[in-house]
Amino acid sequence: MATQLTSKEAFAKLPQRLHSFFIKYPPRPFAQYKDGPSVSSDPLKNPFFPNKNLETGNWHGAKYSRRKSADLYKMAKKFGIQDLLPPTPRKFHEDKYVNKKWIDSMVNPGNEARDEEIAAKIKARKEAIAKMDDIIVAARPSFKRLLEKREKNKKTWF
Repeated sequence: MATQLTSKEAFAKLPQRLHSFFIKYPPRPFAQYKDGPSVSSDPLKNPFFPNKNLETGNWHGAKYSRRKSADLYKMAKKFGIQDLLPPTPRKFHEDKYVNKKWIDSMVNPGNEARDEEIAAKIKARKEAIAKMDDIIVAARPSFKRLLEKREKNKKTWF
């Protein structure tokens, strides 16, 4: 028979780092932290973001670095309580790929006007290549003999 753990027992079984973090910064149902930087006097300032002191105008670094916040997040994810942590500046796992902003040129490559220009250029090149022998003969009449010789020695299937 499986026994249900009370919330206190479950909290006691968390790793020491998560345990001490939740003591300093209560989980989300009890405190709603800011989603970004805030004022240093704000009681709900996020420990993962830098905060500004309005009196001096200086910025104070985050209490927990990005690496430490990532470690806490990964540890909390193992226990399925990552939603209880304050919002972090980093994106993890699914968020990284589901909410990705794709580069516009990768999603919509080129445009119609440019495509028409390219098609016209390619058509002009093919016509120029087809008429190249005539252009060369006009500039260098001796090339006509080489063309006749090439035509005479051309291999056919019969």
